[in-house]
Amino acid sequence: MASPDAPPVDILIDGSEVAGSVAYTNSTPYLSVKSGNRSVEGRAVSNSKTIFQETVAVPESANQTLIVTGSAAQTKTLVLTDGKASSTVATGQGSVRVVNASSNMGPADIYILNAGTGLSGATPVATGVDFDESTTYQLTAIGNYEVFMTAPGTTNVFVHTGPLALTQGQFQTVLAVDGTNSGFNYLVLTDQ
Repeated sequence: MASPDAPPVDILIDGSEVAGSVAYTNSTPYLSVKSGNRSVEGRAVSNSKTIFQETVAVPESANQTLIVTGSAAQTKTLVLTDGKASSTVATGQGSVRVVNASSNMGPADIYILNAGTGLSGATPVATGVDFDESTTYQLTAIGNYEVFMTAPGTTNVFVHTGPLALTQGQFQTVLAVDGTNSGFNYLVLTDQ
């Protein structure tokens, strides 16, 4: 859940509850569902009001991540296809993608760097990544890496994750989200 002011929700797929009380910055493990069009709904725990509802086309033998973004009054859903089902990774590498799930940040340039190297002389892996957009998976050396999100064409930092660990063959998604009071935060998901 990447909506900072949305209430905790119960998640229903095709009308059946599959996860309870999912709050801001929380996620569920992968849930097994039949392929085809599935109705996914989030209902507020406090009053059963629908916070989001989406029909998701679920392909056979694929993993997907659904992210709830925006404010509680105008939630949106973003569906991403995760990498392990179709991607290969070379020895000594993993894969990282970055999602701009912040409705307040605006476009950002994205850097994925070895931990401790800093932005000086670095080249972004993607530029102008806007709200509800993501990079593709980027091959990244295993060990510690950092993600920076900056104002386009500058080194003015919106988000800096600090060191994050990546293991051999691992796929990770880093989400930039709006903070609960102001500013920005981030979440890290391990993909399948």
